[in-house]
Amino acid sequence: MRVLVRLRAQDTFPYELGYHHDFQGFIYGLLRGTSYESLHDKARYKFFCFSNLVPPTRAISRGSQKTWMISSPDEAFIKTIKEKLTAHEGRSIRLGKMIFWLEQADGRKVTLSSSAFQETVLSSGTPIVVRIPQYRWKEYGIEPKRSYRFVYWRKEHTPTAFIKQLEENLVKKYGEYFSAEEQPSLPLFEKLKFRRQVAVPLRMRGEESTVIGTLWDFYFGPLNEARRRALQFWLDTGFGEMNSLGFGFTNLKGHS
Repeated sequence: MRVLVRLRAQDTFPYELGYHHDFQGFIYGLLRGTSYESLHDKARYKFFCFSNLVPPTRAISRGSQKTWMISSPDEAFIKTIKEKLTAHEGRSIRLGKMIFWLEQADGRKVTLSSSAFQETVLSSGTPIVVRIPQYRWKEYGIEPKRSYRFVYWRKEHTPTAFIKQLEENLVKKYGEYFSAEEQPSLPLFEKLKFRRQVAVPLRMRGEESTVIGTLWDFYFGPLNEARRRALQFWLDTGFGEMNSLGFGFTNLKGHS
């Protein structure tokens, strides 16, 4: 499930590349006074994600329209967000230093095909973050020049490291959300295509850092019901880490 938000710029201003914490904070603000009010204090996974502003431009001109999407496998969460956004329609909202009129908020359900003949293609709309902890470096042949708690997966690392860490992350999220249900079988990925690597500025609590992420297309053959359900969950919750900061937002690219 997701909410599509239509925005119109109130003025001309630069597009903020380090928007993640501001967008996350806006969502948490919408949840005040609801049953999800304490979500920001929850440990581990928050089970929501969001896109960047589409279309992305270096500068946002006064009167230009942007769309923004928020996704979650939790239908009640999406309903709560939509109701709060609908109450803001026609009003001004602030996303960091960017100010928009909120024109409309629509609920959307992106559903995977159950056809026995179609290939499903998922495409990362925002960078997927995979962090590899020290104790896995030897396994993947990673030898950083300095000692860190973790390294971001980069294109010079083996694809095996990316796939294994991503699969483990997705399975853990699925297990936590559905608790005692049977875990999806591994391997998860049949075919994937690397698009590009990006360095993303992240500003949190007055401090700035750089996050390394990558953009991919994922191809899946005909899905049985169990695999379709798992893939639908990951489409809604986001791929990789730091989903509640807008990383790993994923779109259904199409069927073939």
